[in-house]
Amino acid sequence: MLFSWLRAIGLMLLLLVLSGCNQSIDDQIANGLQLTEKVFAEEPEEHTVEIGDIKLYLPSNFKVEDSSDAYNIVISKGKESYILFINDREAQDSKLYYSLLKENEADKIIEESTFDKDGRFGFTAVLKTDQENEMELIVSSGGVKMSTISKAKQIENNLREMTKIVHSVKMK
Repeated sequence: MLFSWLRAIGLMLLLLVLSGCNQSIDDQIANGLQLTEKVFAEEPEEHTVEIGDIKLYLPSNFKVEDSSDAYNIVISKGKESYILFINDREAQDSKLYYSLLKENEADKIIEESTFDKDGRFGFTAVLKTDQENEMELIVSSGGVKMSTISKAKQIENNLREMTKIVHSVKMK
């Protein structure tokens, strides 16, 4: 009888721990989406990098890995890689990347958020990947889009930094 009670208590504790992990990911996503809306509403960060005709802000722990094509830039932070796509033919209010995301049935969107203010459209999306503790993050504004594969525990921070970068991009 005592063994059955201990087993039941152990199972309950395991379920609590596992549900706490899921809540943590949901919190990361919710907080990250709130931060992106806040960053989009603020003034862009000062430019720290210039690549051809493009100026952008990069946080101090980010660096440009490959800019041989000024419109497809590979950026890294430690072992993480980010791809910045820039379509200079799209206006600030362009919904091209958002429409492409919504039309692609293979994308497994977990959460998304849009921003539309002062003639500027932006969105953030968190997509499911095949890996258990990783998500694909996309941040876009007009013709600028940045994406990465993020560990679940880094979602909030990565979304904030990605939004600052995307929001800062300016073409001469």
